Amino acid sequence: MIRTVQRKCQGCAKISDREDFIKITLNDGKLHINPSSKIIGRSMYICPDIKCIKNVIKKKRILTSLKFKNFEEISDIEKKLLDIVSV
Repeated sequence: MIRTVQRKCQGCAKISDREDFIKITLNDGKLHINPSSKIIGRSMYICPDIKCIKNVIKKKRILTSLKFKNFEEISDIEKKLLDIVSV
């Protein structure tokens, strides 16, 4: 029996397979959008949905979930997430 790994979206709290989400990882003081899950570190998951991404941005979940305080880098990651979803 193959066991799938479940994760929870930080935007809408939906629980689904890990592969269904966008992974953001904090490693060595830098944020990475981590689709291959090869970067190790503190991570959070978001649905690839514009509503979830805007909810994460509005509620500042990247700050709280990853315990990260570099506001310039957070705004860069938020722009990249919006670009990924809008494509």
